[in-house]
Amino acid sequence: MTALAGPRLAVSFLTVVPTGRVEIADGAWLARAAVWFPVVGAVVGGVAAGTVALGDAAGLSPAVSGAVAIAVAIAFTRGLHEDGLADTADGLGVHGTRERRLAAMKDSAVGAHGALAMAVAVLLAALALASLDATHAARALVAAHVASRAAMVLAAALLPPASATGLGRGLAVSATAAGVAALLGAATLVVAGTPVALLAAAVALVAALGIQRRAFGGRTGDTLGATGKLVEVVVLIALSGAWS
Repeated sequence: MTALAGPRLAVSFLTVVPTGRVEIADGAWLARAAVWFPVVGAVVGGVAAGTVALGDAAGLSPAVSGAVAIAVAIAFTRGLHEDGLADTADGLGVHGTRERRLAAMKDSAVGAHGALAMAVAVLLAALALASLDATHAARALVAAHVASRAAMVLAAALLPPASATGLGRGLAVSATAAGVAALLGAATLVVAGTPVALLAAAVALVAALGIQRRAFGGRTGDTLGATGKLVEVVVLIALSGAWS
């Protein structure tokens, strides 16, 4: 496996960008890519920020530019995190055992709880961006997307798998990868955002960890995506409050 295998795997998993076939010697491909998740988050945030800048140059309002940027980011990532949020919300909406919640999350159909969660997340993100000028919106998007992917890596490192199968099982994150992700996320939030955003992201991550452990007994691929989406939206809201 080449030195570029990790970043190539991270890009191909988290975005629509094709990176070609990567030969690996074992099944831990996702764990090898995890340390690069925040870097890919910066790429996604950069694409969204560029969309805001183009919208501003074209004379679009902050609300429209922000909404288009959200749509572009969703398309660029194949809606991966929105799908995780929807499935997690559907699982949380089930009354009963952890097994029933996990089974509900595997259902490909989006239920009422999932649809509402996605709608609320997109609405809150759009409203937060609408309150910012183009420069601050661009900075907020980069900070939020880096923090989002860093949170996913940290959640994978801090929680056990909830199931013996599935994507969450394969993301066995090392302490080194988790530490790098934490440093990148924190540094980006402070430099591109404000310390308030770092505090907000930390609170959101702690809440997400508690919910996953209590409701599902650990992490799955869906709950990791939901964790990232929650942190992303919370950071945008925090920066909207700090800058508007």
